[in-house]
Amino acid sequence: MTSDNALAIQYSACNPTPISSGNDPASSDWSYILANAITGETLLRAVNTQTFIKNGDPTCAEGVKYDFRMGSHVLKAKFGRSMDMDKMAEDQKAEMVIEPGEVVFVLTEETLELPDNVMAQLSPKRKLSHDGILVLGGFCIDPLYRGKLLVGLYNFSSSRFILEPRRKLIAAIFYELQEGEKGLFKKPEASVMDFPRELVRLISSYQPVNIQGLRDDIGSLEVQLSNLRSEMTTDKEWKRDFQSKLELQATNIDKLLRGLDEEKEIRINAEKAITEQISSIKIKQAESDTQGKTNNTLYVAILVTIITAIITVAITLFAIWLATRAS
Repeated sequence: MTSDNALAIQYSACNPTPISSGNDPASSDWSYILANAITGETLLRAVNTQTFIKNGDPTCAEGVKYDFRMGSHVLKAKFGRSMDMDKMAEDQKAEMVIEPGEVVFVLTEETLELPDNVMAQLSPKRKLSHDGILVLGGFCIDPLYRGKLLVGLYNFSSSRFILEPRRKLIAAIFYELQEGEKGLFKKPEASVMDFPRELVRLISSYQPVNIQGLRDDIGSLEVQLSNLRSEMTTDKEWKRDFQSKLELQATNIDKLLRGLDEEKEIRINAEKAITEQISSIKIKQAESDTQGKTNNTLYVAILVTIITAIITVAITLFAIWLATRAS
């Protein structure tokens, strides 16, 4: 529906062109040459007579615009092919919704057959955006276009959007070009009467974005980030606590080392004192041993004397006894 031709049309429709009375720019008559909007009775007559809007509804012609309606043909990923809602059972129609994060393509109820002097500019219905639907597609239709309008609908809300055939979908303003603008544009190569094959192939493998899933993932990431921040804070606190305890431990170690040094000095002094005491005891012991030996000699001499005396007395007594027996 769009091309470089459309850009040229929009420029010519919205920009003034000077009408010169000669080669002198000062003599130019700066008049506006604008494409005429097809409005009011003229637009309504085009709908009623089906000149360039086929299968139109007169109630959709309002002032300067015509509201194209959603047709019954829908291309949805769940089905993977074009579905005609008018031929579906009621339970199947209940599935014809646009899920949050999903794109669905529809065709308009109307068909266009534009002459070489008519173009159109499109604008989505505001109510669709209020329902969370973003309209995708080109917004300018070239002269000589034949076919329906192919419109993509993306649901950026968190709620389902029900597809309703004949619902107003997109507005169009038609412009009638001036004689000098006719014949400058090629006939559009493609005319849409059904969904293009390449689009059907794309939709058949298309996986809609699950908005709720994304929200859950984002929520999970937020929790993970919060936990990470907590861990980082805890880690910092742990490091500070560890540093404090390490410094306290270092202080205690210094105290212990000083205590060990003091204990070593005490032990050395005590050892010296003990050594001196042991030396004194050894001297005294030696003196005692010498004295003991002298006493022992004396004791032995006395004992020998006593024993000798006893033996002498005993021999004397024995001699006396023998003499007594002999007599």
